[in-house]
Amino acid sequence: MKVRKWLMGVILIAGSFWLQTGHVVQAEGASFSVSPQIPENQRSAVSNYYDLVVKPGTTQNLSLSVTNRTAEVRHVRLSVTDAWSQSNGQVSYSPGAPADDSAEHRLTDLGPAPMTLTLAPKEVKTVTVPLKIPPDGFRGVLLGALYLVDNERSGGEESGGVAIKNRFATVVGVQLQTSTGAINGIVPHLKLLRVGAGVHDNQPSVLATLQNDRPTYWGKMRLKATVTRRDQKTVVMQREAANYAVAPNSHFNFAVTNQKALDPGDYTLNLAVTGPHGHWQFRRNFSILVGEAESINKEVGLKRRFVMPWWGWALIGLALLVVVAACWWVLHRPSKSLLRERREA
Repeated sequence: MKVRKWLMGVILIAGSFWLQTGHVVQAEGASFSVSPQIPENQRSAVSNYYDLVVKPGTTQNLSLSVTNRTAEVRHVRLSVTDAWSQSNGQVSYSPGAPADDSAEHRLTDLGPAPMTLTLAPKEVKTVTVPLKIPPDGFRGVLLGALYLVDNERSGGEESGGVAIKNRFATVVGVQLQTSTGAINGIVPHLKLLRVGAGVHDNQPSVLATLQNDRPTYWGKMRLKATVTRRDQKTVVMQREAANYAVAPNSHFNFAVTNQKALDPGDYTLNLAVTGPHGHWQFRRNFSILVGEAESINKEVGLKRRFVMPWWGWALIGLALLVVVAACWWVLHRPSKSLLRERREA
């Protein structure tokens, strides 16, 4: 029986969002291509994503041409998405961004619901996506994308009984500000929301949730974390990472692991975040409960090394004392003949 494995090829048009591509967006072998039509209120000279200065209370139309490059009818789903921070330090524009309570406005709140475009063979279709700008505007920047994905799978290489089908997606970046340089008026800020045990990349980990609670984004961050037993200096876990980036008003988990089973107990996390946009130092005590450690270790298939509890050592010590006392008594007790002589005397 053949197994189908769906692969998705994604092109990210990001310009100042840490990538640049050409004007017409397509992947090798892609079933469709996209060409954004840049409006007059484009802030910068780039032509492969929208970098717009918008007016409060207006409707900003985003138009783009979608070309079916195949000889078959294609159905392309178009969605407005929000930029979000991933645990690997990269900014994503794919659907399903986790909501962050620090965001006053999100790009998805301004745009329409996802729509499906039906394209005849070789057809070029122009589609317009309206964004309703809030009457009072917004602070800083709204960052997201127009995300287009082919509902049909194409390709079809076969190897070892596995049929590989490709599902192509294209991302056109969208950055909105209500005035030129509005993002420059927002001071970057990071918060440590919480620390606890969890699973990351199938490894038991300590997860530090960091939040960018401002409508701005930045990159080139370096993170250094250590985990110690509480009130001790010996490091039991540590991790360093570089070139991390964060999306506006978003959060992500920074995972620290030693690739061993978790031990329950009380711990302290020290986390330093440095970069050209700021420096932050966090220290947080946290605990891993016995049941929590057992559940996580079981999930990843690891067994915790046996650690003797304090009362176990106490019982062993007591037993040794009893044995020593018994031996001393046997060695030093009076003999029966000596006792008999004492009674006769």
